[in-house]
Amino acid sequence: MRRRTHDEKAAAREAARADMDAIIKRYQAKEPVSWIAGAYGVTAGWLTRCLEEWGVPRRPQHEVHDQRRPSAHVFRGRAPRRTPVQVRAAKEKFTDARTDVIARYTNGESTSSLAREFQVGHEWIADQLDAWGVPRRNQSAARSGKKGG
Repeated sequence: MRRRTHDEKAAAREAARADMDAIIKRYQAKEPVSWIAGAYGVTAGWLTRCLEEWGVPRRPQHEVHDQRRPSAHVFRGRAPRRTPVQVRAAKEKFTDARTDVIARYTNGESTSSLAREFQVGHEWIADQLDAWGVPRRNQSAARSGKKGG
């Protein structure tokens, strides 16, 4: 990605200054400064300084955090422990869906995605695919330490 020239940055700043009323309305509607800045191609710091120059009162810090998603969506914590019976049942469910799993994997679905759905380890899934004779994607590149291209 190429860097923007000084003239391109100056043009973006001028466009933002010209659209001052719209920017102020968006800010007062509690839209994050970073989103507004991104839409105009300027930095959030520069836009914050402009808002101060234009006499727009800053929002209280707690209002800024209201725009964020609750932390439960970001971090779900550790999964509860399962009994060996539950683990065996999950693995049986996976092996019972063998044809569907093979089709999904060959169509591009990842072992991690399958692991989340069936609640088994992705390494175990890789071993199962090997046991079933399913050709693995980028297996040789992974072994040699090279990235696939």
